[in-house]
Amino acid sequence: MIVNDIDHFREVYLPNPMSDLYDFGLVAIFDGWKLIFGDDYQRIVELGLLQLDGIYRNFQNKVWAESEIKKSGLEFKTVWGKGLAAETINDEVVRIGQRMAYTLVVRKDPKKDYVRIKALPASRVDLTSCYNILKKKDPQATWFLHASKKMLLNGSIKNPESKPTRLTLREIVDVLKNSKK
Repeated sequence: MIVNDIDHFREVYLPNPMSDLYDFGLVAIFDGWKLIFGDDYQRIVELGLLQLDGIYRNFQNKVWAESEIKKSGLEFKTVWGKGLAAETINDEVVRIGQRMAYTLVVRKDPKKDYVRIKALPASRVDLTSCYNILKKKDPQATWFLHASKKMLLNGSIKNPESKPTRLTLREIVDVLKNSKK
């Protein structure tokens, strides 16, 4: 259906068809490669297959994240709305959780003990009080509160000096559940 729609110029009926977002799609990328590489079809096919491999891998990761949420996701309530927590190495759980309309999603990496807490961008969440409580409960850990107040991070490959938290996922969830606006 999608290929047929594009082949018959029906993309003009997409929501906001002038959006530059569509220029990041595979069809537009192929069009760009044709302008860059001309008749070097071998190169265009190789690049296209690499793109498709990346898309396929991302779909696998998404399915894995959905399975992780279903199998071991912990739902909880906060003053801002419903939350989801999971202990997994799959960071896609955060994005999928947000797409599932959880206001707050927490992921703890069981290998590195890093924690990511993210709120929906349009939510009224302000994680400042949680940040202060977590810093008090685990002063050795490196906690970073994003300027938006909607992301609270512990540990990062971007900061090799950071210290992971010793708090369990349940302890972190308890802080979020008991937080006041």
